[in-house]
This record gives sequence, C-alpha cells and structure tokens, in this order.
Amino acid sequence: MPSSTPARRWFRIALLLYGALNAILYAGLLPLWEGFDEPFHYGYVQEVSRRGALPVLGKTVLSEEVVRSLDLVPAGYAVARNVGRGVVFDDYFRMPAEQRRELRRRLEQVDPASAAGDSQSPNYESNHPPLAYALLAPFDALWASVPLPARVLRLRLLGALAAVLLLWFATLRLCALLELPDSIPLAVMFVVFSSQMFYGTVCHIANDWLAVPLFTLVLSEAVALYCQPRPATGIRLALVLAAGLLTKAYFLAAVPFAAGVVVLCCWRRKLPWTKGAMSIALALAIAAPWYIRNLALYQNLSGMQETMGGTPFGELVRAAAHIPWVDAALVTARTSLWTGNNSLRALSRNTTHVMLGLLIAALCVYLWRAVRGRVGGAERVVLAGTLCFTAALVYSTVLTYWSTRGAGISPAPWYVQVLLAPGLCLLFIGLSQNGWAGRALWLAMVWTWTYVIALSYGVKLIPFYAGFTTGTAHLSDLPRWYARFLSGSYGALETDALLPPGFLLAMAAGVVTMAVILAAALSVFSFRNFLLPPSPFRWTLKD
Repeated sequence: MPSSTPARRWFRIALLLYGALNAILYAGLLPLWEGFDEPFHYGYVQEVSRRGALPVLGKTVLSEEVVRSLDLVPAGYAVARNVGRGVVFDDYFRMPAEQRRELRRRLEQVDPASAAGDSQSPNYESNHPPLAYALLAPFDALWASVPLPARVLRLRLLGALAAVLLLWFATLRLCALLELPDSIPLAVMFVVFSSQMFYGTVCHIANDWLAVPLFTLVLSEAVALYCQPRPATGIRLALVLAAGLLTKAYFLAAVPFAAGVVVLCCWRRKLPWTKGAMSIALALAIAAPWYIRNLALYQNLSGMQETMGGTPFGELVRAAAHIPWVDAALVTARTSLWTGNNSLRALSRNTTHVMLGLLIAALCVYLWRAVRGRVGGAERVVLAGTLCFTAALVYSTVLTYWSTRGAGISPAPWYVQVLLAPGLCLLFIGLSQNGWAGRALWLAMVWTWTYVIALSYGVKLIPFYAGFTTGTAHLSDLPRWYARFLSGSYGALETDALLPPGFLLAMAAGVVTMAVILAAALSVFSFRNFLLPPSPFRWTLKD
C-alpha cells in the first residue's frame, strides 16, 4: 500500500472531525421524535434501562413519559396520523411564539419519574435485536433524572459520534486491506460524511447507528480473512458478524456471505477446515439465543412484524411478479439519497437526478472495468458482500409490497445506508482507473455532494424547522430567511431544536465552510495524482 504522507494523515483526521461536527449539528437540529420511529426505539432503550427486560412485540408498551411528550412536539402528517398524537408542523409553525414556548416549557417539565409508568400505546419496534439498545441503556439509566429533551440529545450524540468513528475506522481498514491509494478512502469518507441520509439514519435513537458501520466492518474482516487466512482473523470475523446479528436482523444476509468466504479459504487450503467451521459456529452460537427466541415468540427467524406467523412463499413469488421494479428502483434511489426525516420532505428532483445520474455513470464505469476482468480477488469479496445485501433489499421490497398490499414498493431508505461506504469504495476504484472521464466523474461527485450538504442545512432543514418554509424551498429566499436569523428572529427553531439556534447556525456555517475546503483539497490531490508520474492510482489489488 502506498505510504501516507503527513498531509494526508492530517486529512484523515480532518475528515473525522468533519463527520463528527455534522453529527453534532444534525442531532441538535432534529426536533424531538423527528427521527425515523424514534419514540419507539427510545421506548426499547427505556425497557432495558428501567426494567432490565427485553421487550416483546405485541406486549411491550411505551412509557407514560414518552406518550406525554408526543403531544408537545411538532410532527409530520404521516407520524401524527400513525401515532394519533403530536402537533402537525404546519399548525405548530402557525402558533404564536408564546404558545410554542409554552409547549417547550411543558416538554422540559415532563416528570422523568413517569418513565416507570405504562401507557396504552404499543411499541412496534420491540422485535429488534438488543445490542445497540443495550449499549445505550446504561447511559439512559445514568441520566434518568435529566429532562427528556436533554437526555434524548445526549443519547443521540453518543450513537451518532460512535457511528462516525466506527465507519471512519472500518472504511480506512477496508481500503488498507485492498491496498488502495490514499485518495480513494479520502474521497469515499468525504462523500459519506456529506450525505444527508447517513445522518438521518444514525443521528436519532435507533439501532442503525451501530448497524451501518458494522456491515463495513464485516466486509473488512472478510477481506482480511481472504488475504490473511489465519484462525485469529476468522475469530474476528465471527465476533463482528455476531455483533451485527445482535444489532439488526438484516445481518442474516451476511451469514451466507461470511460462510462462503470461510469455505473459500478452507477450499484453497489456506485455513484448516476445523478452524473455519469453528469461526462460523462461534458467530451462530453467540447470536442463536436471540433468533431461537424469535422462533418461539413470533414463529419466524427475523422477528419482523411483516413475517409474524410465517410468510407464504407462493404469495411472495406472485407479489414479486407484480412489483413495478423500475419505479421501485427509482423510489429506493431517491429516498436513500435524501429524505427529510419523519416529515418526509424531499430534495428537488433536478438535484436528485444529478446525484443519481452521477452514481449510475460511475456504476457503468465500474461494470465496464469488471467486464474487462480487472477486478482482483479481494475486491470480489467486497463485491460479493454488497450483492448479498442487495439481494436482501430486493427481498425486503417484495415483503413490503406483499404486506402493504401494493402500497409500498421500496425498502426503508435507512436500510440502504449500509451499502454507502463499501459501494462508494467500489465506484471510486472504477473511476480512478478510467482516465480523464473517470476523474471528471470523481470531481463531479465530490462537488455535487458538497453542494448537497450545504443545501441540506442552509436551504432545506434549518429554514424548515424554523418555520420559514411551508412548501418548496428556493435559493432566492435565502437572503430573506437569513436576514431574519441575523436580526435575532429564529422562528420555531427556538423551541423545536434541541440545541440553541445561534449555536446551530454557527455550526452549519462551519460545516459548510469545511466541506468546501475539503472538496477543494480533494480536487488538488486528484489533479496531482493524475498528472504526476508514477501515478498512485496504478496499483494491484491483492489476489
């Protein structure tokens, strides 16, 4: 692997800082319970921290504390309809400022002791594996007397910052094992840390903060086993896979992938069959109690609501035949690129189409490279892992279509974030080996995602949560909005955000400035690497 210069080592640290600042900003900007299904995920944490029990789907309910808070916060139409509580955002923004302040005061005064009381509202997130919630539970118990908004913010920050750090480490490790030049992990991490849906996924209380980086860690350990087939490496793969299985059920899709890598290493006589079998057995043994519990309680392995009581194979096949797959792919792509949290706001179609067009072009470049047989053995391991999870997303699409009787045609957009870092890694490998055209796409992606992260805060999320936009946001409205901010009028941002508005605006300005500087530095690195021989993009992947 080409050695890292001191400048690029510092660049890695700068990228980690950039991701951490984004995580703090996003977690503090997001109103209480505006994260996807957040009150129900937090209810899981409370069940573990306050009662020391694992929840059971259909029996576990939300605490009185959570239910009381739902009436005091703004919510999107879909959420308000789903839970039957909350003030719809448009109504919240029309309230006089004093009425909003009164709601926030009452929210701050919800008695933390009411967390011990049961409501009548069932917790539909009670079926998830427990690891991510169990890791947050001790901190929830430690802060049990802290007002709910501050407690939720602290837990969000713990999960979000851990996700940024773990994904940063996992991506750098994966790229190092593939012996890629520094420019590729730098570009991958910049685009990941400039993706709004990454923060929409990990910056609220849920299990995704752990699941997203764990999948990249599974891939990195699988590549490590392929390149260095030792028993200790197999044990590491088993432990990371077991952690994934105890975090989210979709890691079941990684079991055949991990088993396939182990079998391949054994078949090539680089790992004893007994050691390989022991590594897979270890992963399954650690996770097995949870999945046996699912079979006992819900009569299915994953514990998903859609599959309770079993799934009729014939009906799923018929559902797959009726899905409009092109529309499903487009919806999945658009929502996984940008979705405005529980309020389900969308990015402009033109911007989304540019992002999607760049990704499709990069994918075509990568496929052309693959057709020419330039994919190394270790890279094939990463490709196999991403394809396994893609197959799981296809199954999720079929299951969603079947369970909603055709109303839903795509998997949840936060599921797709698992593929963000490894997928971008593969795309940037392809771009780096395709001359000026590849480099042009490389730079276009870096600067497009710079624009999108600036747009996400400056035009979409901050003005919306301040109540300044009710419909489509336009760049021409920026002077009017920010004149109000500069005059000290923060609108609803004073009462719905979890951090002070002035701090959030300063953070947003810092994050956008840092994004532009990092993008410019990446452009310089890319330009120099392309022009100056010997090019660090001429490498051979481990085979």
